[in-house]
Amino acid sequence: GIVNNTLRPPVPDGCEPEWRALMEQCWSTDPASRPSFPEIVKRLRMMSEKLGTSGDKSKQ
Repeated sequence: GIVNNTLRPPVPDGCEPEWRALMEQCWSTDPASRPSFPEIVKRLRMMSEKLGTSGDKSKQ
């Protein structure tokens, strides 16, 4: 865990698979395997749209 820098928080039960996948990709020990920040933003926006929230307070 701590020595190998692989200690991660537990993923909550019932977590949607695409959320879990994004978290696990961000935690990759290989930096080249991690999504870029623009990719993370894109995926979070897509997941937010599926939940019916835009996250953009200016539209509320």
